[in-house]
Amino acid sequence: MGDNTFQKGIKYEIFIGLKDKDTYEELLDVDRFKEVLTDICTEKQISFTMLTQLGGYTHDKGYTTETSLRVVIIGISEDEMTLLGTKLKEIVNTDTILITKTEIEYSFV
Repeated sequence: MGDNTFQKGIKYEIFIGLKDKDTYEELLDVDRFKEVLTDICTEKQISFTMLTQLGGYTHDKGYTTETSLRVVIIGISEDEMTLLGTKLKEIVNTDTILITKTEIEYSFV
């Protein structure tokens, strides 16, 4: 890649479905989630990318599908990541979210 230097870092990904844990309905739409995420990340100066996808899972009332969001973040600490994930979980009112952590090498080209 020419003179570009890769640096080591950690990539976190949050996987979060938009169905409310109590009603199993999507009470928060994608656009509103984007606004909330943007506000939080702007305030904390967190760089992020958000992707919208479809997810499915089994719960105590059967199987369901839902809008599922994947938020990719590079450049924050594990503690900051946990706080962000917890805040997003509360905002959506979901039982669980998935956070993954991957060691990566990256370069801005």
